[in-house]
Amino acid sequence: MRLALAIPDIKNNRAKITVRTAPFAAVFALFLLSGCAMKSFSIENAVPDKATVTGSVAPAPQADAKGAADQSTVRNIVSALNFTEWGNKPVPWSNPETGSQGTITAIAEKKTDAGLCREFQTSRESFDGVMLYKGETCMQNGGQWALKSFAPM
Repeated sequence: MRLALAIPDIKNNRAKITVRTAPFAAVFALFLLSGCAMKSFSIENAVPDKATVTGSVAPAPQADAKGAADQSTVRNIVSALNFTEWGNKPVPWSNPETGSQGTITAIAEKKTDAGLCREFQTSRESFDGVMLYKGETCMQNGGQWALKSFAPM
């Protein structure tokens, strides 16, 4: 049995079948297919190569930096409130730097040995979800307010 291969004839714009090129085409096809049969495929060889490590993707920024900015925003609002006017009313807050927002739902003022302190509860709505927090801020000797605690409830 002889193989025939269609070779385009540029002059006449039609395919021309020649018997002389058939053995060459058969050898070429066997050469191409021989690469598939050289190494058998097994599931053990399908495991990804763990030795390859790339550093092309930078790690995601930590949420702590955003959380610290939101904590400062809440501290500033709690410390600046006129407690007699806003003590029992919810106070909304937002931080355009991080895109977070929330509502301070409870504020209680107390005097301690360290000075004047305000305990509060707030919500924080951000891109990573909604959380409720409880915190405390106290006035220092120089008149500055410092955040003593700010933790999820």
